[in-house]
Amino acid sequence: MSPTNTLLNLICAHPYQTIVHAANGAILLEPRIFTVPTLWALGFEQRGPRRGSLAASTMSYFGYVPAGGVYALAQSAAMGGYGAGLAAGAAQAGAVVSSGLTWFMGRNNTGA
Repeated sequence: MSPTNTLLNLICAHPYQTIVHAANGAILLEPRIFTVPTLWALGFEQRGPRRGSLAASTMSYFGYVPAGGVYALAQSAAMGGYGAGLAAGAAQAGAVVSSGLTWFMGRNNTGA
């Protein structure tokens, strides 16, 4: 059996694992495909916190935002500042852990 057929059989036997590994591979190569939508969903945008969002209500509730804090780091990541590298690294680490767990949970059911 050729390597191509072996790979196609493995993909057909494990379509969900294939999707997870492909998505995690994309996040490893370009973490912004995960970080930008996630930060946007929380209300962090390039211009600042979006009105009516979780980010805006959190800032309103606590009032004071210390420099270098979690909120400032998240806003910096959304603006492409010093927090972007940390957010990218966290997304990449999450992708590695996710792929590892996917492999570990499915290793006894190879099917190929």
